[in-house]
Amino acid sequence: MLKKSLLIFLLSPIVIFILLFIIYPYINILVNSFKTQWTNEWTLKNWKNVFTYPQYINALKNSILFAGSSTLISAIFGSLIGWISLRLSDKSIDTIRSIFSIPMTLSGLVVAFSFMVLLGRSGIYNTLVSLLGLEFLHFNLYSWEGLLVVYAFYNIPLFSITMISIFRNLDISLVEAARNLGANRIQTWIHVIIPNLAPGFVAATALVFASMMGAFGTALALTGLSKILLSLLIWSTASESNFNIPQANALAILLGLTIYITLYIFMKIEKKLKGE
Repeated sequence: MLKKSLLIFLLSPIVIFILLFIIYPYINILVNSFKTQWTNEWTLKNWKNVFTYPQYINALKNSILFAGSSTLISAIFGSLIGWISLRLSDKSIDTIRSIFSIPMTLSGLVVAFSFMVLLGRSGIYNTLVSLLGLEFLHFNLYSWEGLLVVYAFYNIPLFSITMISIFRNLDISLVEAARNLGANRIQTWIHVIIPNLAPGFVAATALVFASMMGAFGTALALTGLSKILLSLLIWSTASESNFNIPQANALAILLGLTIYITLYIFMKIEKKLKGE
């Protein structure tokens, strides 16, 4: 009885936190997405708009494509860095992890303005290529490509830290056993290394994809609303110029559901790869 009471006491702050800051806000947003803006009457108009307005549909498509592209870039470079880490000492790995942790501590606005100084229209890079007469090498930071470059600054280190741990925790004895049994390098990768890396790779992919679906601060600072992502559209819909909170609520639920469904799919894939 005492243990049960102690367990309830220890868990109660967590339960209260989840109820107040996760469940209640989501329920509140969901309920209000079915109401009108001024009269507070029940309506399905907001959800009808979500699935019929081209602007909303395009914003969802853009968010998925942007998140997918950013995740792909991060997966390629992160996996490469993870593989390279096998040839480095523990001291070097600790240094790399410390350096790669820095981007995750920086504000989105700070990163955005830093890239403006470096790659903006009058930034160091574009000024230099203009002086050299290499205008064809100009880089447009405020394009989709620019957004991908900036978010790679966050995501590649995040993906790399995960893959470094996965690669370095790989059971080398399995690789040696495969080679001793006559498997060549390619066969060893296909049948031993990749299956052992796959669950962690999928988990890292899910983490980056979910965070990119909600990309906001840096994207807003760089492009304003010239590049329509669902997260930016939610902000615009709830801002003073439009101020349609119920419609913004419906879009927020759409974004949340998209992320949840994606994470659920990745979770199922990860469990299947683990043989669970």
